[in-house]
Amino acid sequence: MYLTVRQLEILAAAAEAETFTAAAGRLGISQPSLSESIRRIESELGTRLFDRTTRSLVLTADGRHAAAVAREAVRDFHLALESIGHRSQRRRGRITIAALPSIACAVLPAAVRGFLSEFPGVEIHVQDLLHERAVSAVADGIADIALTIRPGRLENLHFEEMGSDALQLVCRADHPLASQRRVDWQDLAGHTFVALARTSSVRRLTDATFINKGVAIEPTYELEQIPCVAALVDAGLGITVLPALTLAMCKGTELIARPLSKPTVRRYIGTVTLADRSPTEPFSALLGHFRKCLKQLAGRREPIEAP
Repeated sequence: MYLTVRQLEILAAAAEAETFTAAAGRLGISQPSLSESIRRIESELGTRLFDRTTRSLVLTADGRHAAAVAREAVRDFHLALESIGHRSQRRRGRITIAALPSIACAVLPAAVRGFLSEFPGVEIHVQDLLHERAVSAVADGIADIALTIRPGRLENLHFEEMGSDALQLVCRADHPLASQRRVDWQDLAGHTFVALARTSSVRRLTDATFINKGVAIEPTYELEQIPCVAALVDAGLGITVLPALTLAMCKGTELIARPLSKPTVRRYIGTVTLADRSPTEPFSALLGHFRKCLKQLAGRREPIEAP
């Protein structure tokens, strides 16, 4: 199965027009030539794309899907050509970022806003993914950069550490542990615990620390998303442990954060890129904005920590 870019352009134009005559006029070709092109496209795909009447065209279900694919393919093709044409200027193109949801919430808005003020011609795509999927997106060429924690393995990948945040106790202001200025991990024993799912990078850190400290914690609730964990804790259904940057996702609640010590456990945050990638000017600038935002966040008090 093979379709040329020109055939995809013809399919997209025909799908947007009311008649083949109108589509042919838009493309600058004759109506018989357009009809023959559509026939060949349908033959190549093995399905009918249009229901034809004497006055109009109506896309079939397969036609609607094929037209959507054609529009996206033509758009990407022209964007790629435009990017090549402007490569010498290094001021245009597209960068796809895969980021942990908590980091995406805390870091990306300010970093991307600052970057686009310098490079308004660069298109930014963002995917919020869990750690392993974010790293795989870079390794598979789906994303240009992952903003996440240090991967366990770095085959053909490069990790640049840019900052860190500490795990903290998160609870309601009226919880008994809230009166302590600093909390030890052993202090969490005996309290109802709300945990992130075992697949999350945060859960792996907390489980490892509980094991190392000999603290027996069996979560009463396990959830996939940090806002859901925060909602249950805010409802008085338990306590939890979250990295400091995730607290940006807990605003609007009655929660407070308390430092956890003995030990202080940190997750190390940075960027994952392909090891052999030669960074363009916009790419290097984006990394600079990530560093700046993480540094600023590290210097702030946590957003929900009570005085």
